[in-house]
Amino acid sequence: MKTVVEVEGESCGISVSKGFLLVRRGEKETKIALTEIEALIIFSHGAYITNKALARLSAEGIPIVHSGGNAQPCALTLPYGSNVYRKQRIASQIAASEPLRKNLWRQVVIAKISNQARVLQLCGKTCLDLDNLVKKVQSGDTGNCEAIAARFYWERLFGKGFKRDPDLPGINAHLNYGYAILRASFCRHLVAAGFIPELGIHHRNQMDPYCLADDLMEPFRPFTDLMVHALGKSGEEGLNPERKRRLVSLLDLPLQFNAEESRLRYVIQGVVEMFTRSLEQKKPGLAYPIIGKQTLEHVRNFLL
Repeated sequence: MKTVVEVEGESCGISVSKGFLLVRRGEKETKIALTEIEALIIFSHGAYITNKALARLSAEGIPIVHSGGNAQPCALTLPYGSNVYRKQRIASQIAASEPLRKNLWRQVVIAKISNQARVLQLCGKTCLDLDNLVKKVQSGDTGNCEAIAARFYWERLFGKGFKRDPDLPGINAHLNYGYAILRASFCRHLVAAGFIPELGIHHRNQMDPYCLADDLMEPFRPFTDLMVHALGKSGEEGLNPERKRRLVSLLDLPLQFNAEESRLRYVIQGVVEMFTRSLEQKKPGLAYPIIGKQTLEHVRNFLL
């Protein structure tokens, strides 16, 4: 079972030896097999990493998330894809027609709002208006249903006055951390498939080097939201190491997808494969898992 490894604290040394990632803090050294690592998060301002470690992590396809303030990722180190289809995949990204991109985005938005509605429902909140919005999503989301849903969603889920702002502490820091894990996993699979993460189907922010990952991960954000909401009820304060550990477990969340039992990390890989086929066949074919009662039960079990 792969895991997300976080390095925090001051004066940490990160290196590799004989197939293991070595993290040294003073006289203490921790060893983790490279084959067991999904992603590496560096949350330490005093950490240093060897070039050999960077090269080996890249060879293993392991992304490195460099975290800044408030659990926001400030950089992401990705392997340079060695996929033999890389040139072909990049060409398909560039050649994707506007109607295809818009219809792919429509599928993303429908799945995202559907999952937001289910999160509200599971948390005992009103969701009928979001369910109605799902029916109104058009190609390219020209009616901006995603933004309309967000205006209702955040205050209902986390209380009146809550604002989704990555620079704010508390709940926002927890969301930042969970989303960073999702983004790193998507980037890993996109690069492995030969795609350029910067070239999205909807997001075009010049300051965002991971537009495609941010596009495709949107319907998975509500899974993080549900977990953060459940964490908030535990009475713990702050984004402490224990809460980070629990948020990392998001990737192992059991899901029912395409009539099969799976886990969120493998569904991410499946979404990237569907995106690949969509570009190759020039036909939108994205599908996402929808949150249900079983999802909430799994979340609660993961947080015990």
